[in-house]
Amino acid sequence: MSQPKIPLTADTIDAAWLNQAFDGSVATITNVKAERLGEGVGLLGEVTRLHLNYAANSSGPQPASMIAKCQAAAPGNVFMSQAMGFYERESAFYKQFSQSINLRVPFCYYTDVDPAGAPYIVLLEEITNPRMVDQVAGANFDDSAAILDQAVKLHSHFWDNELLWSLSWLPPMNNPLYRAAREMAEPKLESFIAKWSPHVAADTMQWMRELTPKYPDMVDWWVEQGNATFSHTDFRADNFLFGGSAGEGVVTVLDFQLSARHVGMWDVANFLGQSVTIENRREWEKTLVRRYYDGLITAGVSNYSWDRCWRDYRYCLLHQAWSQVAVSDIDPGNDRGRALLHAMITRVFAAAHDLQSGDLLSEF
Repeated sequence: MSQPKIPLTADTIDAAWLNQAFDGSVATITNVKAERLGEGVGLLGEVTRLHLNYAANSSGPQPASMIAKCQAAAPGNVFMSQAMGFYERESAFYKQFSQSINLRVPFCYYTDVDPAGAPYIVLLEEITNPRMVDQVAGANFDDSAAILDQAVKLHSHFWDNELLWSLSWLPPMNNPLYRAAREMAEPKLESFIAKWSPHVAADTMQWMRELTPKYPDMVDWWVEQGNATFSHTDFRADNFLFGGSAGEGVVTVLDFQLSARHVGMWDVANFLGQSVTIENRREWEKTLVRRYYDGLITAGVSNYSWDRCWRDYRYCLLHQAWSQVAVSDIDPGNDRGRALLHAMITRVFAAAHDLQSGDLLSEF
């Protein structure tokens, strides 16, 4: 059976569309009701719950609901996702690893992406009744430790090995589109500095000015450092579910749109620099980064020293601060989205300042 036309929004998905997409892998659906999910969820795509009803005596799995991910509502967010290949990456990840990776991720019932990079659709298992961490409020210590344990699982599984290098759809950090982020950032830089200078340390804004023209050199430098792995690259609290139908104590990892071949420390810095309050990050970061490092060594990673690990953490914080400049025209969508962006920016700039991550600028 041919694949159905990819929907622009989940509320246009009906029973006929789903039955064509599933082609018998799920029981025959008779009715579907779409329910958009919470404020500030999915800056780069719309996230919708589909409530499903089935024909009597129909054979096959009958999940009561699924989660549908479609392209973003804001045209600018779609353009960026299309240009960067975000939707293609997530679709490819779920096709290949939905059932074979050593992380708990939602089962993927169906995925497709247009050859142009948008629109796209992913239909996922819904993890029901989970506990979630409010990223705006900030994660507590125990949840932070559990999330970073997932980073150990992911990174050690792919650490600079043949499996990692076989993933043709997973770009390196210095791929042409990421190198071109300098051109994306340059026209936004001064407006970003004007808007955010009242909220962050002055030295960090000077670092943004110095780093912008050198950005392509920096991503080349990162690749030359080696120790590449599968980086989730959006390792924020909003992308984790605790427990629920996945099982008590299980952490489910969501959202692989931004995944890349990069240093694993990106994910650790991404989480601690954006999902933990400034005060708690200052108190916990050394302990939690060490927990991550010890986990890697226990999992069999070698030729990676603690000094290199801590250096990578410091330098990733500066890189992530600069990344906020490049994507500063993303539409946050609503009040929760705006609060989330404010927390992410102020926290990561504070972390870069605290650890004097501007030292990275002397490396290339």
